[in-house]
Amino acid sequence: MDFSGNPNEHLRGSARGGLGRRRSALPRTDFMNHLDCHVYFDSTRHPVPPVACGDRVDLSADPDAGDRLLKLGISRADLPAVLLTEPGGKIRIVGVRLTSDETATLATGSGLPASRLLVYSSSWCGDCRRAKRVLEEAGASFEEVDVDRDAQAEAMILEKSGGRRVVPTLKFDDRVWAFNPDPPLLRRLLSGVAQRGESLS
Repeated sequence: MDFSGNPNEHLRGSARGGLGRRRSALPRTDFMNHLDCHVYFDSTRHPVPPVACGDRVDLSADPDAGDRLLKLGISRADLPAVLLTEPGGKIRIVGVRLTSDETATLATGSGLPASRLLVYSSSWCGDCRRAKRVLEEAGASFEEVDVDRDAQAEAMILEKSGGRRVVPTLKFDDRVWAFNPDPPLLRRLLSGVAQRGESLS
């Protein structure tokens, strides 16, 4: 659940056109047709991302895009980074420090290997209960943090989501965040998560 307006105006409009941006001519996959994909990279340090992602933003050609990322707590050291957003700019998934293969995988809404999954939730939240049910059905191992009792967790969510207090928020290791993913998207993200009782090391 999202309990704020859309403070992600910095993504609206900036996601299309402009210096350093390349929109792929490929259509979005059927599954991902409701999310826009943005890959942020620095061409002086990283290869050009695969075409699977529609909007590629080169920070060496568009330095102002770096300011937008800083508002999300993402620095140049975190590049390449992927943001999957709704057409209005609302962030659904953030991935950082990705390889080219991981960038392409996350761009399709599929998960990356993760040994630790944290679920930030609230006891009153129906979407949180639904997400935990999906995790349990998948046999995923996870830890839970109640954001109503943990101010630091709430602050992290506000930063990474662009100022929205979104529950559930799921953190896969310390590289991928998902903000209230719908069940089909959550199931795809779980593809690389350790099952209960196993480790991915």
